[in-house]
Amino acid sequence: MLSHAETPLFLLGASALVALSLAFVLPTLWREARVAALALLVGIPLAGGGLYLVFGEPDALDPRNRVAPTTIEEAARQLERQLAEEPDSLEGWILLGRTRKSMGRTAEVGGRPAEADAAYASAQLAFARALELAPDNPDLQVEAAEALSLAHPERRFGPEAVALLDSALVDRPGHQRGLWFRGVAALQTGDAVGAVQRWEALLPMVDAETAAALRPQIDRARADAGLPPLAAATAPVEGPGIEVRVEADPAVLAALPEGAVLFVSARDAANRDAPPVAARRIPDPRFPLELRLSDADSMMPTAKLSGLARVEVSARFVLAGAVDGAGAGDLQAGPVAAMVGQEASVRLVLAPEP
Repeated sequence: MLSHAETPLFLLGASALVALSLAFVLPTLWREARVAALALLVGIPLAGGGLYLVFGEPDALDPRNRVAPTTIEEAARQLERQLAEEPDSLEGWILLGRTRKSMGRTAEVGGRPAEADAAYASAQLAFARALELAPDNPDLQVEAAEALSLAHPERRFGPEAVALLDSALVDRPGHQRGLWFRGVAALQTGDAVGAVQRWEALLPMVDAETAAALRPQIDRARADAGLPPLAAATAPVEGPGIEVRVEADPAVLAALPEGAVLFVSARDAANRDAPPVAARRIPDPRFPLELRLSDADSMMPTAKLSGLARVEVSARFVLAGAVDGAGAGDLQAGPVAAMVGQEASVRLVLAPEP
C-alpha cells in the first residue's frame, strides 16, 4: 500500500500529466468558454485521483511488488501476496507448495530443523489449498500426500496421506511416484509385503538407473517380509502366456518425442484397478512389434500371469523416466480382452488418447 506521504505525491504527479495533456486543448477553450476550461483543468485531475483511490491498485506501486526477488524467500513471499489477491489460482498454490517444500529440504540438509519444519508446514497448507481447487487430480493428490508426510513430526505418511495415495492409484494405477510413496507408507506401518508389491509394480516402469537404485530397497523389504531376494524370485519362467502384436501408423509415431518408451502389459480382467500382473518395457520398439507376455514378465511373485484365466492387454508410450501414468495425448492401445494361453495373437493398435 502507498504510505500517507506517497499517496499525495502520486496524485500530484498524475494531475500534472493530465494538466499537460489539457494544455493542448484549453487555449482555444479558454478564449471561448473560460468557465468550462476551468472546470476541465480542475475537475479532471480530481476526478481521476478519486477514481484511482476507489478502484485502483495502489499495491502495484508498492516497491515490494515491483522489485524482482533476489532470494527464494523473497519470491515465496511475493507469491503469497499475489495469492492473497488471487486465491483461486491453482498454479500459484502448486508453485508455492513446491517452493516451500524445496526450501524445507534445503534447510533440513543444512541442519536447520526448525526452519525446515516451518517450510514444510507452509508447503502442506499450500497443497491443501490447491487440492481444494482440484480434488480429483491424481498428480496433485500424490504431491499433497508427500507434503503431509514432510509436515509430520516424524516424516511419516499418516492416514490422510495414505488415503490420498490410494485415491490417486485407483484413478491411475501406474502412477510412479504414487507407487513409490505408497510402498514407503506400507513399510512405515510394518507392512513389508505391501511395500514389496508396490515397488515391484513400479520396477518395470522406471529407467535402468532408477531400477538399479530401487532393487536394493525391494530386496530389503523382501527380507523383512521373509521372501527370497528379487533376483531369485524373478528368474524367467515359461508357462501359459499371451502372444501380442502391436501396430502403429508411422505418421502417429513421428509425433512422439525422443526417448519415449513403450510398455506392454496385462492385468486381471476382474480387477482393473490392480497393478498389471505382467509387463514388458521396450525402449526402442520397431513396428509391427510381436512379443510374448508370460510369467517371465510377472511384476510380483505372488501374482502370476499363468494363474489367471482372463486378462486385459494394453500398450502405451510414455516419456523415458516419466513419473506419471497415462494422460491425455499419450499414445495408447487397448485394453483388449484375452484368454491366457490362447493361440490367437492379441492385436493392439496405438493411437493418441483423446
